[in-house]
Amino acid sequence: MDVASDMREVQDAARESFGAYAARFDRPPLRVHVMTAEGGAVRPPDPVLRGQRHLLMWVSDHENFGAIDWRARFGYACVTRATLADTVFFRWHFLDALIYVLLELNYFSSLHAACVAWKGAGVLLYGASGVGKSTLSYCCARRGWTYISDDASAVVWEGGRTVIGQPHCFRFRAEAPDLFPELRGRTVGYQLGHKPTIEVYTAGLPVQTAAECRVEYIAFLDRTPGVRASITPVGREEARARFEEDMAAYDPELDGQRRQVLASVAEAPAFELRYGDCEEGAMLLERLVGGGA
Repeated sequence: MDVASDMREVQDAARESFGAYAARFDRPPLRVHVMTAEGGAVRPPDPVLRGQRHLLMWVSDHENFGAIDWRARFGYACVTRATLADTVFFRWHFLDALIYVLLELNYFSSLHAACVAWKGAGVLLYGASGVGKSTLSYCCARRGWTYISDDASAVVWEGGRTVIGQPHCFRFRAEAPDLFPELRGRTVGYQLGHKPTIEVYTAGLPVQTAAECRVEYIAFLDRTPGVRASITPVGREEARARFEEDMAAYDPELDGQRRQVLASVAEAPAFELRYGDCEEGAMLLERLVGGGA
């Protein structure tokens, strides 16, 4: 992608989000322009997404907004210096949002799932916000799994069940240090999706990472405090229905193709993992992938 701006901080933010990736697709780059202005000194509200067909817009207020044309593979944003100064907020709601949706509508279909791999076998950890995807994927990584992503996994079009992740960082809720003491003292950003966020880069952690893997198993997460970890099979059609229920609708011309991609992922064996303690959950996943469950 080509990211152009009148502020160096935008380029720095782009490197934080995407600098760890190599070129993956043999096509001309996406283009994103970001313009800044002095504006107000207060961080704006979370933007609202609106769109029709190939045009989408993110609007916080009259000083902070963005738009993309996915057919033209182009997007732009206008933000205040106060918005840009809150790097986590700016990346999450503007820069990353524009770029990921451009990627979503040109290269892959996203799933709201973490992804880890055990001895080369990729496992999607699928679930809604707050179900424990980040903490479980981090717990697995501490136990020797390969970490690919903690929140969103991108299934490449025409790539079988190949998933591209976000292996350069974790984003945790503020209570994560209660489970993992080594995270204490990390910076807590502003609320993202109504939750305080700790952003931790994997370069400073003793974990193995990979940019992509092939999905061999799907685990639908059900975190219930106090329960003993258990795992039960989920049928192929049910897995597909769960994926489609959560799939965002962007454009009728592409939605059929994106559903086919998710259906290909649903061909992998699927299970529901009910757990309260992430260590127990990780151990049960190891038994599953190792053939002992």
